[in-house]
Amino acid sequence: MDFPQFPTPVSWTMDRAEYQGDKMKSWNEKRPRLWLLGWSAVCVCSFAIAAPPVASESDEVRHSASLQGVKLWEDATPADLNADSTYLLPGSFHAKVTLENLRRRFGPNNVRVSKLAGAEGEEFNGIVLFGGDPQRRAEIFFADEANQRGIGSIRVIGDKSRWHFDNGLRVGVTLAELVAKNGAPISYTGLDWDYGGAIIDWHGGRLDAMTRGFPPKSIGLTHGAHASGFPLGEGTYRSDDKKYANALSVLYVGMLSVGFEDRD
Repeated sequence: MDFPQFPTPVSWTMDRAEYQGDKMKSWNEKRPRLWLLGWSAVCVCSFAIAAPPVASESDEVRHSASLQGVKLWEDATPADLNADSTYLLPGSFHAKVTLENLRRRFGPNNVRVSKLAGAEGEEFNGIVLFGGDPQRRAEIFFADEANQRGIGSIRVIGDKSRWHFDNGLRVGVTLAELVAKNGAPISYTGLDWDYGGAIIDWHGGRLDAMTRGFPPKSIGLTHGAHASGFPLGEGTYRSDDKKYANALSVLYVGMLSVGFEDRD
């Protein structure tokens, strides 16, 4: 089996002004926004923390709550955890959602506080949804980590997941499919370094709007363990670069992220 090689941390949005030539500016002042992590960090976190007891589907529905058609999580009705709309991002998530809100919506057995891997070996306290189910797993970073309050960002990592953006993007979409959806070339950083697989420029395509709206959405590219023919390292590359034509088929979306923090 080819395990995906995920790029390491980048922010949920990356302006071109913040990326100069082949070097990334310091991101220390933006640490709360650095959410995308590498495959090795995912493995460490996944196996170091025991999965919670698995609730039956009926228990999950009975003890969870939905945001559909309501203004407050506290007033929500039970969610249908079989419905695709439950896994829409950003959906009804917002910055002020609490841990208790999440437990009401998804069920207490499906929501746990855990250490999440950040940039360059850092760890943060956060929340894992559906930790025992790779296709429903999502990671939430607190806006206020010290007090475990609010949502700073939501991250989904993998090669297959039920979570998806409202524009239809989900993990597993190839670079070729991404270019087709965008209707224009895409520039991205080379793979297999700390900030690899970050989308730098949508070149005015249709998908550019998702990074400029609020909450901003972003994606990260990755590849399978035995893939080849794609660019490596601290450069910026275009999807229409004939030298790396193979990248169109072997690179794919391995991360979805939504950020709820202010850009200022």
